[in-house]
Amino acid sequence: MPRFIIQKNELGSSFYQLLSPTNSILLTGLKHEFNQSCYGEILSVRMNCVYADNYEVRLSPSKDYFFVIHSIGSGKIIGISEMYLDLSSCEKAISLVKKYGEAAKIV
Repeated sequence: MPRFIIQKNELGSSFYQLLSPTNSILLTGLKHEFNQSCYGEILSVRMNCVYADNYEVRLSPSKDYFFVIHSIGSGKIIGISEMYLDLSSCEKAISLVKKYGEAAKIV
């Protein structure tokens, strides 16, 4: 079952992760001081994930592919993917976010 989970890092900041049905991480949110901010970011992902124009594929300094998803209104980054060795894997992950992001439950 695809789902959003909210986590805390070692410094106490909250962030979300979107997990696929196989529990792989598809998307990670930005760090926030409050859990409520994570919920708002998740709602933004749900509204924006279906639009191809909101995704931007990037290349890391180590030549790995990853993508970010932007909010359609503000252009703000609302999620960052894992790193992928090739472009086709990155594009497959984008298609999974499009497929699962809108209806994924928050647990």
